[in-house]
Formats: sequence, structure tokens, C-alpha cells
Amino acid sequence: MKNSCLLLLFIVLAPVVPACSRTESKSPSASSAELDSAAPDFTLKDLSGRNISLSDYTGKVVLLEFWATWCPPCKASVPALVELKKKYEQKGFVVLGLSIDTDSDASEMVRQFSVSHNINYPVLLANETISKAYKIISVPTGFLIGKDGKIVDIYRGYSEEFDNKVSAQIEKLL
Repeated sequence: MKNSCLLLLFIVLAPVVPACSRTESKSPSASSAELDSAAPDFTLKDLSGRNISLSDYTGKVVLLEFWATWCPPCKASVPALVELKKKYEQKGFVVLGLSIDTDSDASEMVRQFSVSHNINYPVLLANETISKAYKIISVPTGFLIGKDGKIVDIYRGYSEEFDNKVSAQIEKLL
């Protein structure tokens, strides 16, 4: 009976908790990302060790997705991101996944996660500087960036409506 009650409580509360909080709080920097402002540029390593900069994608619509391997809503969002990339990449849309995992074996953990979840977009290893610049306090957090490099929308958490909402915005921006 007790297990049934706990399961029922979990089922009821799970949809209400769409994001995973970070254990530490980050104070925003002066050049923080905000709606209608230029997205802070960065250069980070991808899983193969290549440097990738946000400025490499100037003139494209970009979805930056901050996430972590330990976050259930992040895992739930991966199929939607994979499909968005497939659907719009030929029209100038890019998804960049920025993992905030910080364990000593984070690179390998993220690599294994990416393979097991069939991630088809570049995955980068975020650092504290970029997390502060984008005011990341929970994951998943996504930033939709227009061709002009300005932040068009910010998504916190994940829900089933995400796919349709983001698709509509991407189509307007392309």
C-alpha cells in the first residue's frame, strides 16, 4: 500500500517538475544572455576535441540546449531535439547540446549518453564561464537564437508542447 501511494504521488508530481535544478547557484555576469540581446559567444570543445564557436553559426538559426546526463527531463527532450535537427537542418537550423556534467569522467559519460540516445547534433562540454553567461540554474534550458545572433526565446524545462512551439518559432525565423 505504501509503495502504491508513493508511486501515485510520483505520477502526479512528475509533470509538475519539468526541470532539474543545479546544486550550486550561479550569479549572473554582466554579459548575461537575455531575450532580444546578442547571445554570448563562446568556444568549447565537442566530444571529439574540436573547438566549436557559436559565431561559427552566424546566419543560421541555432538552438542551444543546456542539459545533463543525470536529468530526466533532459533525457526526455533528446528525441525532440534529434527530430528538430533532422526536420530543419537543410534550411539553416542547428542544434548545439551543451552538457553541464562536471564529474571527473564527464567527457566519457556524455559520449556514452550521446551514443546511446542517438544524438545527431554537436555536443559540447560547457564550463562555468558559459553557464554563468547564460544564467543556467536548471536544465534543460534552451536558447533559440535568430540568424542575427540575438536570443529570440528561452525555454526552461521540457514538456510535450515544446516540439510544436519550437517548430513554429523556427519556421518563422528561417
